[in-house]
Amino acid sequence: MELRHLRYFLAVVDSGSTTKAADQVRVAQPSLSRQLRRLEGGLGLRLFHRGGGRLRLTPAGQEFVPVARDLLARAATAQEAATALATGHVSRITIAAPVTTIADVIAPFIAATSADEPMITVQEVVPAEAYTGLWRGADVAISSSPAPSHLAGHAIARLPVLAYVPPGHSWTARTSVTIAELVAEPLLLLTPEHGTRRLLDHAALRAGVRYAAAFETSVPQIAQALAAAGHGVAVVSDDPRYGLHPLAIEASEGPLRIGLFAAWDHTHYSAATIESLARRLSQFCIARYGPNAAP
Repeated sequence: MELRHLRYFLAVVDSGSTTKAADQVRVAQPSLSRQLRRLEGGLGLRLFHRGGGRLRLTPAGQEFVPVARDLLARAATAQEAATALATGHVSRITIAAPVTTIADVIAPFIAATSADEPMITVQEVVPAEAYTGLWRGADVAISSSPAPSHLAGHAIARLPVLAYVPPGHSWTARTSVTIAELVAEPLLLLTPEHGTRRLLDHAALRAGVRYAAAFETSVPQIAQALAAAGHGVAVVSDDPRYGLHPLAIEASEGPLRIGLFAAWDHTHYSAATIESLARRLSQFCIARYGPNAAP
């Protein structure tokens, strides 16, 4: 089995045809088809149903897709490791993080770096599964959950969970709101896999109050957009959008804040560079959000 065969296989899977895949990988279509058959022969698996002028994945082919992606990601990591070891220079670092963290923290941080530093790329992950990004090719993952004990880690920041109201709301002259006051409003919430939602749930439980969600969404920007349209109060950790007014949420233990943590494999070939990046990211968050953001 050769890596190029895996690339050809995934090109067909992603493009939907051997003709388009051949254009993408820049080989003749008949040659690509032969290489796919060689891959199947080497694996002892039938990866595609052939008929009607098109290819369809067999059940075995469907199972093999994530295996092929993982192998190519590992090969790319190995190549980068070899280059870094040979030159002493890390050219790229991939960060896995939820979309809100990417938009409000990682992207502004990247914009503040320079061309002579490693290029930072991102991999979007579901908040509850942030650390699984490390097994899909990411070098470091950012999550609201502390790093598991088998990984190296660094606390990045503690950011506020905010209640957002539109102009004209009776709370716009205030800077904070209590949990008891908040739950009396129609709430625009993130789905339960988000750390901000879990924090709100725990705070409400400790305060002995209940709430009814007016709407749930997995996209924080939608919660803010609905608040701007007057449908309720958005509870998110995002930076403000759409002219909304932010309020701190006062719970029994103080203002609600969500932690950000970085984690990486302690055996990673560029572990020292990753740790330095994590520390710089923490400093960036403190400079951006103020001293209360310190972890």
